Amino acid sequence: MISVSHNISAMTDISANIFALLILILIIMLAARENSSAPGARTLQVVDLEKDLASVERAPLGSDDLIELLYERRERASSIKIDLLEREIVISFAGKTEHFGKGENAVSRLKQIASASVSPVGVYVFSHRFYHSISDCLTTLGWPWREISIPQALRASAGGPQGWSAGFSELIAHSSDRSQFRASLARLLQSASQTEHSNQSRHERGNAAQRPETMIGQLVRWLRTALEAIPLLGGFIFVACVEIIRVKRMTGGR
Repeated sequence: MISVSHNISAMTDISANIFALLILILIIMLAARENSSAPGARTLQVVDLEKDLASVERAPLGSDDLIELLYERRERASSIKIDLLEREIVISFAGKTEHFGKGENAVSRLKQIASASVSPVGVYVFSHRFYHSISDCLTTLGWPWREISIPQALRASAGGPQGWSAGFSELIAHSSDRSQFRASLARLLQSASQTEHSNQSRHERGNAAQRPETMIGQLVRWLRTALEAIPLLGGFIFVACVEIIRVKRMTGGR
């Protein structure tokens, strides 16, 4: 009987150690989860009232109208072209191009143009930062306009100054025939789409191959594996202890 009590005491010690290990693992996992979510919790979202909350309802243009509006962006076109960029407003009229860093200055210039011209207006939206002030100005002047949000394929590449892509700039500088412009624009859009898709695929493959596993990720993966193995290991230990006790009883504690 003394031997049986001794084995029961050993099994109790093993169970206590396993329980302590489970508590330690739980504490480590909670700490890892808190550390991994902390940066996101501290990230503050900046809301630009002028850019994010102002809204204007406009009827969408058909495909033919959109192509016509892009065709009117040519330098030789008689229309008034307004490019709304992130940091400035570009107004092109009568062979002159003017840049404005403030919406009030651009509005003042549009009022001067309106007093001397009734040419059609095209608004080319790269950014909505100045959209509200320009649309209010055109509405106040009673000046109808057409607008288009510029697709990524026609924008300058990321990292450089915002504006038209080199391909579209060359297109509007040399195209004089509508049918030729339409065909060239279709090729430009298709080529840009294929290039973007290829770059995105290459970027994703590179990220998948080069993304290192963080220390927290390795620890969580190891702990998950350990948690899955501990119940099985504990079961083996328990069966072994019970078997030892059974054998001791059968041999009479010798």
